[in-house]
Order: sequence, then structure tokens, then C-alpha cells
Amino acid sequence: MHNEGLVNTKAILKKTGLGLLCFSAVMLMGCSDDELDSSGNPDAEASKQVTPSPCFWVGPYNIEHPDRNFAYPDTGANYWHAGYILPIGATLKLNGQYPYARYISINSYRADTSPASSLTDRDIEPDQGDFNPYQQGAERQNASRDFTIALANGTPDGEAPSNTLYDHAEPGDKSTLIYRIYVADEGSDEFGNVELPAVELTLDTGEVLVGDQACSALQVDTDNLAIPLIPAETYQQVRANPAVEPARNPAVWRAAYNGTFGFQCAFLGRCDGTPERQVTYYANADNQYVSTFLNNDFGAVAVTRGKLPLVPKTLASEAIFDERESQLRYWSICQNEYYSQMVTDCIYDEQLAVDEDGYYTIVTSLLDDKPLNATNECGYNYLAWTEKGDGFGRVVKGGVNRLNEALLIVRNMLPKEDFHQAIQNTSVPGDEYVMMGEYLPTTEYMSRADFEGLGCNY
Repeated sequence: MHNEGLVNTKAILKKTGLGLLCFSAVMLMGCSDDELDSSGNPDAEASKQVTPSPCFWVGPYNIEHPDRNFAYPDTGANYWHAGYILPIGATLKLNGQYPYARYISINSYRADTSPASSLTDRDIEPDQGDFNPYQQGAERQNASRDFTIALANGTPDGEAPSNTLYDHAEPGDKSTLIYRIYVADEGSDEFGNVELPAVELTLDTGEVLVGDQACSALQVDTDNLAIPLIPAETYQQVRANPAVEPARNPAVWRAAYNGTFGFQCAFLGRCDGTPERQVTYYANADNQYVSTFLNNDFGAVAVTRGKLPLVPKTLASEAIFDERESQLRYWSICQNEYYSQMVTDCIYDEQLAVDEDGYYTIVTSLLDDKPLNATNECGYNYLAWTEKGDGFGRVVKGGVNRLNEALLIVRNMLPKEDFHQAIQNTSVPGDEYVMMGEYLPTTEYMSRADFEGLGCNY
């Protein structure tokens, strides 16, 4: 799918549909296949020719690629990164198509791995004559779905122009982008059945480079991103204190603010104050997060309950994008290794079993401790415990994995303005329950026998 060479980025309408349009118009103006573009609009912009440039992207980052399973990825998404140096005086753009998926975005990142700027699907204007399938009421399967994005150096002077992403890098420094696709339509590939956005570089001489030539001039990354690990010595030092225990019983769910505050809260007990919300680890600017540490010394089975916010349905290739009744664009819960940042398993909104009132129950345990009734048929969901506990020994030679530990993370994406219980509306540590109410998960520990004693649909 990702071969070099020119491709027509607009799918061709079936001859039957085009023929009907021509038949209707022939008495007025005459019509031929050549006079209409793929949108059926004779005035629309001609199909543009694009040279694919998979060389620009590294990925995907996901659970299927162990060397690219870090920074707490979500199994409902696929990620690609681009690292490049924009030549002085040059301009850069991406020619892409909206994937057949729930959501896409492109984020640029600061040196501390926090998001700097972002472009979200609904805000990306389509090319002339094309359509954005992420707008309310849009036809999601419309084949005319091209867009063009400018990648600009530095920071905007005021409001950024439309379809422009700033890299927040100094001239001559490396820029880092991450492109995300969440919940590709059922039956689609990881790209959402379109090409990755193709790069087009215009040098200060006016010469235009595409494909491999553009990638060479941009000095693009060919290796994975560096894992933004906590220094091993620091982690070992705090964990050497037997009084340090990040998990609580009952579990405490906390909103994410920034890397320094999160570490101090978890391991030093400093959870007060008014920390800046600048989530690191290549976070998505459209998401906010709550998390809790788990420890199966408190009980072999951790049981998490809460209410699922409403989201738009897209997985089954729905014809229309409809967010009228939605509260979020996307919700998920993931089981992770804290230190290695690897994901073990996730469940996202359309995969989640809920009761008639929209409440869920999620069981997590070691596979050997999985209750027999922890099944969708019984009204429950199951997440396997992390494979290597905190994963410290996975990435640090000679390190010891704390197999009794795990980390749960819940994401809220793009809340509606009138959904006041979203994570995005928390503002100070400790206000999570007040702000989120029944949408904040609660987690208790049980034995396997005790959970099995609940039967089904408890």
C-alpha cells in the first residue's frame, strides 16, 4: 500500500452513480466521465497527484511492536512519529486523506515530551471540493477526503492560520510530530484504509522535493523515539524505602498534571499544591488522564466500576458521523507497566460491556487468578495484569520487576462543553471525585473466590 510513485488521492465514483448524474444533466449541458471529479462536482478542484512518503514516518507504535510499546500507548490507537530538521528558508506541507476512523490528530512536541501544538481532525479544513468526515452529520464513507497541512517552524505570532501546525522548535533544531489514528473502522487496516500523509518540501530556491528526496533533505528520523524514562538511579533510590508504596487500599484515582508532580505524588507523598497541567510522555493534547496504582498484595482481584460517558459510534463503519448525544469523542481504560511504560491491554468504549444504565465493571488480575465469571457474558470486562509488574527489569539491566504492581489509566478525549464531569474539568489535585462524580472510577480489592461468589451482573 505504501509504494513510491504518483497516486490519485481521490477514489473514483462507481460508474452507475456517475452515469445517473450524467443522464440527469445531459439534456441541459452534456456530460462525460472526464468532466466530473470523484465528488460528482464539475466545479471541484481536479484530483491532486501525491508521491507517498512512508520514509517520513516511523511506526506504528503499538502493542504489536514491543520495541515501540512505550509512553503508555492505547491499544485502540496506532501512532507514527516524524523527526526532521526544516532547512532554513524552506516550507513544508503534508498532503493527506482523512482515515476511516473515529479520530485523528497531529501533535508537535517540546523537548520535555509534552504537546506543544495540535491539529485535530474536525479542525482540519478539507481541500476544495472535498469533505471532512469528522464534522457533525458528515458522510463518513465519502471518498473525497483530501486535506493539506502546513508544518511551520517556531511558534505562531497570535492565532495560528488554519491547517497550520507549528513545531515550537528553534531554526535548525529537530522537530518532533506524532500522528494518531484511533479506532479504525472494522475491517480497515491500521492506517484507516488511506495512505499516511505525504511530505512536500519547497526549498528557498523554489525547488520542490517529495518522497525520498524530501526525506533526505529533512534529515528525517529512521529510529524509534527515545523512551522518556525516569533515571534508574532515582527510581531505585525512592523504591529502596520500604515506606514508599504508590498503591493504596482502597485505590486512589488521580488526574495527571506533569511528570515531576506525578512522580513526587506517587513516591514521595507530595500531592498538594497547584501544579501546572503539562502532561509529558508524548501525551495527546486532546486527552486528559486519571490513573491509579495497583498492588495485588491487597487482593488477587482488583475490581473497577464507574459510568461510561457517551461516545459517537463509528467502529461498524457507520454512514454518518453523529456526536449529538455524545459526551466524549473517545474513552478507554488501559493496564500498564509503570516504569517501562508498556501497555498490557486496554478496553475502549465500544468494546466495553455495560449494564442498562451505562455502568461498567472491570476485573484485573493475573491470568492464573482470573475469576471464572469475569466474562462479557456475565456482564463483566477483564484486563490482564501487567506482564512484568512495573517493568523495571524489562528496560534496566539487572533490575528487578515488582510483579505485584500495575497501573491503570483512563482517557477522556474531547469532551463536550456541557459534559462537566470530564477529566478536563479537574483543576487541582484532589478534586477528581467532586468534579467527575460517577464518571470517576472506583477500585476495590477482592479474592478470586469472593468475586466468583458475586455470580453474574452484580
